Amino acid sequence: MIENKDREKIESLAKKHVKRGKINDAISEYRKLLSGDEHDISIRTIIGDLFVKLGQKDKAVKEFHKIADFYEEKGLFSKAIAILKKANRLDPDNIKFAGKLADLYQDQGFASEAKSEYLKFAESLKKENKIKEAIQIYEKLLDMIPQDMDIRIDLAELYKKEGQIEQAADELNNVAEHKIKKDDLEAAQKILSDARKLNEDYPRTLINIVEIFKQKNKKKEALELINKILKKDAGNIEALNLLGNLCLDEKKYKEAEEIYSQIISLKPKDVEASINLGRIFIQKGKLDEAYEVYEPLVDTLIRKSKEDKAVGLLGLILTENKAHIPSLEKLASLFRTRAQKENLEIVNQVILEEYKKLNLKEKMLTVLRELVDTFPENEGYYYEYKKLRKELGEVDDDIPEEKADLSVSEVKELINATLAKVDLYIEQGLIRNAKRILEDLRLRFPNETIINEKFEEINELSSKLRRDEITERIGRVTEKESQIVDKIPDTSKGGEAQEDKISSADVFAETDIIPMGSYESGEREYFDLSTIISEEAEAINSIINYQIRGDTTIVEKALSDIVSDFRNALEEKVDKENYESHYNLGIAFLEQELFDEAIEECKLSARSKELEVDSYSIISFCYRKKKDFKEALDWIEKAMKLAEKDPSQSLALKYEQGSLYEVMNKGQKALKAFQDVKKLNAEYRDVKIRIKALEKQQ
Repeated sequence: MIENKDREKIESLAKKHVKRGKINDAISEYRKLLSGDEHDISIRTIIGDLFVKLGQKDKAVKEFHKIADFYEEKGLFSKAIAILKKANRLDPDNIKFAGKLADLYQDQGFASEAKSEYLKFAESLKKENKIKEAIQIYEKLLDMIPQDMDIRIDLAELYKKEGQIEQAADELNNVAEHKIKKDDLEAAQKILSDARKLNEDYPRTLINIVEIFKQKNKKKEALELINKILKKDAGNIEALNLLGNLCLDEKKYKEAEEIYSQIISLKPKDVEASINLGRIFIQKGKLDEAYEVYEPLVDTLIRKSKEDKAVGLLGLILTENKAHIPSLEKLASLFRTRAQKENLEIVNQVILEEYKKLNLKEKMLTVLRELVDTFPENEGYYYEYKKLRKELGEVDDDIPEEKADLSVSEVKELINATLAKVDLYIEQGLIRNAKRILEDLRLRFPNETIINEKFEEINELSSKLRRDEITERIGRVTEKESQIVDKIPDTSKGGEAQEDKISSADVFAETDIIPMGSYESGEREYFDLSTIISEEAEAINSIINYQIRGDTTIVEKALSDIVSDFRNALEEKVDKENYESHYNLGIAFLEQELFDEAIEECKLSARSKELEVDSYSIISFCYRKKKDFKEALDWIEKAMKLAEKDPSQSLALKYEQGSLYEVMNKGQKALKAFQDVKKLNAEYRDVKIRIKALEKQQ
């Protein structure tokens, strides 16, 4: 290692050489000072600048890249980026080093900057006719931003130059499919025309052209093209599905059924064909055939842990006006496996009614046994189970003796007390729980008029709530309707089309609503399996015990008092420095719309560096909900300052800033914020739509 006094002598001599214009001699002296440690950074910077003076840019760039390597190794990424920018400005066409800055931007999550640098690099490669290397860069870009259609078009051109025709056609088809989804059919058709020039008979291209013909209602042209595809490839599943769909559109149900059956014989688990064939069977009232088609798909979905989708598929059969026992039994099995007690109870109740109609007493007994075991507190199930065992002569020693008959006055007192309990539940908004208590009471005293009258009253109230709830839920998922299943005309009434109220497996899966056929009216009911009996069973049991003793203060307590007591208890148990607990509580209060409480908890959690940005964001959201938009903006801007180095967080916060400016009627500032978002990610949420709307207002 060079001693300090020797180092000073060398530096002094090097500086003299520079003054005398002996740049090469100066560089030679400075190189003596390189030792492989951090001191090299300043020395290499001087050497690099001296090479610039000599006009030897390539050597200067090489030195600057060594400095960048050192910074990167030490984790000083911003400094590495700065020195690489300097190198690239000196020699922008230097292919050897051009991709390094782009790689560093990508590693640090700066997608927009990385894209810009990669494109510059790719252009340099194309100029030198290094097409394979340029393809690699474009493929890397697509991994980063797969939604960028311009990159796909450029990549297709490169594939074409390399003779990779199928890959080129695939990229053009990717772009065309994107355009079709955006309903830009003219642009899609033009791109597909280019794809067809590459390979006139490429099946994917032809399939997409058929899709455009379908959407333009050019069914004749679509049919001709499908037949052309099938002539060359009789087992083309996509073409067969399109042909089946065309037959459905033309109300050629027999032909459609044959085509879908052919598809399933070729590919037994084809989702589109199976669902459409099943729906044809459902419309014809052939529920057993529909179930036979759907069961393999249901089993596959269960194996893949997609139980919600399996429930939705069974729900398609259960939209019919009559219940289908195998589907209900499958549904019960699914809920049993998932230990979803409440859902299982609802399905078992429907199955029990069907068994009663068919007088299948042995099967009824099995269902009742499960209901008794699962809900031992429900006396109604117990009495019905015990009564049926007696009918079947299966009374065992483990069944307790009947309780002594109550006197008339005792019966009246019990009914009145229970009805009072029902009224209290209705006042508290616990309609489902009130209904359950009433059902138990009616099972014990089926001939009491007052019970039946109350039952009609609560049914009417429950029905109104149910309709409101379903309308709201279905409204939230309208846009997901029937990507899997298209509307199919009803063949039972002269072939005229009849639109189902709910027809998509996705709708069922997203809302947890399972349709069950109504047996008398022919209308469809919808049972909400996710929310029924969701009012915290343990709390409800406690309330019932208080009510039996005549003490109802626990349920009449004001919400603000409950929250206050809860927070006081919390302060005793939760350390103020347990930031994560405070953060989770903030979210919990937010979900209950207790905004002030949420703000207080998040102010505590914000003391943690890890939770600071998220906490500020939640505080801002709470103030927004309170209509205090100025305060909401202050907190979001605090979060933005902290998140400057995190591109994904910055993007979301910048979008929220624009949204707040918008509701505050600050159009110019909102537009600027959304434009900044678009620069970072043009496909982010609905930013393009927001910008268009604001530009019209200016």
